[in-house]
Amino acid sequence: MKYFSQFLLAGTTVLMVSSCSQNTYPVGFHMEADRVQGEGFKFSRPFKGKYYDVTPFVSTKMFKQYASFLNPDGSYGVVFLVEDEYRMRLYSQTQAHIGQTMLPTVNGLGMEVLKITTPIRDGKLVIWGGLNGYDLKMINETVEAGNIAIEKTRFLDKDPRPRPKIDKKRKTPSRDLIRGDSKHAENPSIDIPEG
Repeated sequence: MKYFSQFLLAGTTVLMVSSCSQNTYPVGFHMEADRVQGEGFKFSRPFKGKYYDVTPFVSTKMFKQYASFLNPDGSYGVVFLVEDEYRMRLYSQTQAHIGQTMLPTVNGLGMEVLKITTPIRDGKLVIWGGLNGYDLKMINETVEAGNIAIEKTRFLDKDPRPRPKIDKKRKTPSRDLIRGDSKHAENPSIDIPEG
């Protein structure tokens, strides 16, 4: 019995460590929000003059499959297919926000804003550009590729985007990493960096 409990404890520890180490590459779609002063500021962030919910209504773990495409500027766009269980959520959210916009983000960077003109019925969400081969490789670790042979040729092992330097002496994040809204010093906001 003693050996069984030790075996069970070791197995549980291995499962906990492996589940904690599986970080998904963050891809999310954020709905446009009204700018709310005070406490509401915690739940929205500005991007190009509009405010978006901090929490995405659809994110990486909700995608069933993806397919990338090459843009004329050399970046990649991606079409995501949402899992069947989340299609009604996608439909109802886009139905409720017709005329507004949604912001796709990849690894914390804002991509091209999408205008919602009709509810999304087919379960497909698109990021029109701004991704690189590293983004595709990292997305592929969580989401299944539609055609892995094509996707593998686009993968990069390192992120070619320059990363902002963090000043270790400062207690607040560098303004290069997260740009503050200096217009509203009494209510500082944090912009979503552009990808």
